[in-house]
Amino acid sequence: MRILRTEEREEPLGLSLELRPGVGETLDSVCGGQVRVLQRIRGYRFTLDPVLLAHFAVFEAGAVRGRVMDLGTGCGIIPLILARRLGLGGLTGLELQPGLFSLAERNVRLNRCEREVSLVRGDLRGVERLFPRGGFSHVLCNPPYRSRAQGRSSTDLEKALARHELTCSLGDVVRSAAYLLRCRGTFCVVYPASRLSELMAVLRAERLEPRTARLVHSRGGRPAKLVLMQAVKGAPSGLTVLPPLVIHANDEQAFSREVSAMVE
Repeated sequence: MRILRTEEREEPLGLSLELRPGVGETLDSVCGGQVRVLQRIRGYRFTLDPVLLAHFAVFEAGAVRGRVMDLGTGCGIIPLILARRLGLGGLTGLELQPGLFSLAERNVRLNRCEREVSLVRGDLRGVERLFPRGGFSHVLCNPPYRSRAQGRSSTDLEKALARHELTCSLGDVVRSAAYLLRCRGTFCVVYPASRLSELMAVLRAERLEPRTARLVHSRGGRPAKLVLMQAVKGAPSGLTVLPPLVIHANDEQAFSREVSAMVE
């Protein structure tokens, strides 16, 4: 699934050496070139999922006002989309892996988002040592999708940690979000549709009530692959299920009109 335009063969004019792609790196662009991202060729590379999540949080899960946290920010893609494409500020990204954290720092400078985005290196399982309780209005996360026992883990550590629950479980992610959120704050997450019942149970256990959901289908007529979910801290029950989001138009590789508007 290709969502990026790679600029690795071009000489990026006006960039300091630190912000140019080094050996084993690419300089990519997304959102019509509004967001530029340095990534490693062999390390973890983001997919379409965080792009969908950022747009869902802003346009379908209610108004985004106040401080925003991205748990496990990786190369910083979600805060950068929120800042550059969607015009938000007050954004914080938390990342555990030093290599990805370094990329995120460079990407924030590359996109000139130093005023809108701040980064913290740390473990989401220890957020109480990093941030005050209830200090954020919104939390987003594109967490690892697979449990420890599900499938083979990648031999690349970055990929393995991003895809499998090796350093944090779904419960860890939700507990951290509940700690960070103020009352009536929102938590937005993208997760496999096959684990929807588990997701809802874990959210409710932490008093994060599922309020808005949208199923994501690769093509019309096929089972859902992902779910975009918004939960609200301390809210009453009452779930709105939005019309499905279809990635590809018919059987073609081209994106649907809705997804194209996010990516291009």
